[in-house]
Amino acid sequence: MLNFKQKKIFGICLILILAISIIGCSNKEEGLIAKVDGEGITEEEFNTRFEIFKSISEQQLGEGVLDQVNEETGKTREEELKEDILEMLIMERLIANEASKANIEVTDDEINMVMSHYIEMMGGEEEFNKSLEDSLLTREFLEENIKKDILINKHKDYFIQNASVTEEEAREFFEENKDDLVVIRASHILVKTEEEGKGILERLNQGEDFAKLAEELSADKASSVLGGDLGYFGKGSMIAEFEEAAFALNPGETSDLVKTEVGYHIIRVEDKKDTFESLKDDIISFLKEQKYYDNLQEIREKAKVKIFL
Repeated sequence: MLNFKQKKIFGICLILILAISIIGCSNKEEGLIAKVDGEGITEEEFNTRFEIFKSISEQQLGEGVLDQVNEETGKTREEELKEDILEMLIMERLIANEASKANIEVTDDEINMVMSHYIEMMGGEEEFNKSLEDSLLTREFLEENIKKDILINKHKDYFIQNASVTEEEAREFFEENKDDLVVIRASHILVKTEEEGKGILERLNQGEDFAKLAEELSADKASSVLGGDLGYFGKGSMIAEFEEAAFALNPGETSDLVKTEVGYHIIRVEDKKDTFESLKDDIISFLKEQKYYDNLQEIREKAKVKIFL
């Protein structure tokens, strides 16, 4: 996969934060904090969202975290959170309007399926309800935000399915970014001592299976169950020494011992994507997503938004 920081996430599961651009301000309307293309955002929904995110922030980072000042912006974390929540609500309205134009809907079955998954992850209904209570969430609020998230994802999928990227666009992007696009698929065996590593290298040289040795001996338990497989990754994803050794290998080659801060690695490269043809599908997918976010930015800029301060 391409390693670009383009995705913005919003909602309870997905928060999309775009730069706030206030198109118009006017005298406060009763009960409203903003209007988006004539549709109101109420103080009640804004305050509800704020209290929930405030609670989550304080649970994760400690009380008083929102009083801290961001030295880069000069604003308190609370001020920034309120700005982000308002922009979140604005974007939800705009995307919902775009989804409606495309006749995109969310069914009760889709919402119930996600709710059931959450309940199962939490270990049952009782634990789930306790988690809601601790986070100041109501079931109704969660269901409504699940609906919004599903709608947003459906709208994104719809846009991407209908977006087009020419081979010329993809090739031009490859030529401009080829050094950053290379990805490899590698496996590794991690051990704590050089002596252990040398013993495993000897067994590999005698023809023993890399994946079986990784499963049996690797200290990296997350990858050992997969035979040491780390999947595809690009530059900047791994510890420097590991990355340098891995990218120097060709598919099918195995490294000598590579020492890093976490121990000694034996690395095997399974695949490398460094040509346009091998990266073409990934590039096209990335450019379609980029067009989606560009489209959201354009929708935001064109929207008639009034914020009542």
